[in-house]
Amino acid sequence: MITRITVKAIIIKNNQLLLVKHIHPEKKYEWWAFPGGGVDDKETIFETVVREVWEETGLRVKAGKIRFIRQFIDSLDQQNNLELFVSVHILDGKETINNIYGKGEDENYIKELKYFSKAELGKIRMLPRIKIEKIFSEQEIEFLGIDRNDFER
Repeated sequence: MITRITVKAIIIKNNQLLLVKHIHPEKKYEWWAFPGGGVDDKETIFETVVREVWEETGLRVKAGKIRFIRQFIDSLDQQNNLELFVSVHILDGKETINNIYGKGEDENYIKELKYFSKAELGKIRMLPRIKIEKIFSEQEIEFLGIDRNDFER
């Protein structure tokens, strides 16, 4: 089993949360997720979230505080994932998914960006499932628990 560290961005603008729509290329399974991805060699978690946000959203951001930590064990893909959720502050840029092309697998999965209000978040398939009020709070570091195989395959 491979161990992987990923960093996800919590981007809130005008009291709405920015998420990235994924569609599995073969199974057509759809879900919305926080922008983010895996830590590269010699990269800090904060450098990772800045890079991943740029690649997946076109936004330049400054990393803030770690808000949540989650472990996700995926026995189907043989991965033990440690996910860190970091609040970020937008510096500049325009929302686009065009930066993902030529960067690897993301271009096969990521199809759209959208800001969601608190009310809208309750109506979509968002992974991981985090209580909406926690996302919009100022709370720092909470361990969300250990999940296994987060979605249907």
